[in-house]
Amino acid sequence: MPAWSIVPGGENMIEGTMIGMSASGKRLIVYRTKTGYFATDRRCTHQGADLLRGYFDREVIECPVHQGRFNVCTGAALSPPVSTPLAVYPVKVVDGKVLVEV
Repeated sequence: MPAWSIVPGGENMIEGTMIGMSASGKRLIVYRTKTGYFATDRRCTHQGADLLRGYFDREVIECPVHQGRFNVCTGAALSPPVSTPLAVYPVKVVDGKVLVEV
């Protein structure tokens, strides 16, 4: 059953940053964009590279290994070699705390 988890340090995130975290046995990345907070799986769907080591700009995370790109808001695969989207998770802010549902 899905549960809401607090994003450690989420309240201090500034636009254009990302934080790695674990919740309910999953490794995630939480991003802060101009339009809000978003969360995705941490591993690239191509060969499992750690996206936390990737390049994040606006609403796009680029894999550090093969430069495949994903939209962090929707999880959509944007460029080869990735073709499978990232899983995305709901995020909300309550009383200044950032929460992700896993």
